[in-house]
Amino acid sequence: MKKRYRELYDLNRDLVTEYKIRSNNHNALLARLKSVNQAIQRAGRLRVGKPKNQVISACRDAIKSNNVNTLFKIMKAGAAASFLLTSWTEGQGDFNATNDT
Repeated sequence: MKKRYRELYDLNRDLVTEYKIRSNNHNALLARLKSVNQAIQRAGRLRVGKPKNQVISACRDAIKSNNVNTLFKIMKAGAAASFLLTSWTEGQGDFNATNDT
């Protein structure tokens, strides 16, 4: 009987330890998400009206596509400037080829 209680105690301890790890990871994730969201909101507050909404939505799209460099460019330069820069650098080879003629 003591052996079964000991096994139960060990199993319970392992479950509690795993729960604490998951809980700490979850809380850390929430804290990071909160700071990212605050940074996006601050970047949006630098603009007014439609550009504000464009920056916020472009930042969220960059996060969804897991593109951190684009996220920083959007926050720094704005949604339209970042879009133009990204489009130009992606098609840069075609741009140079058409200018040679």
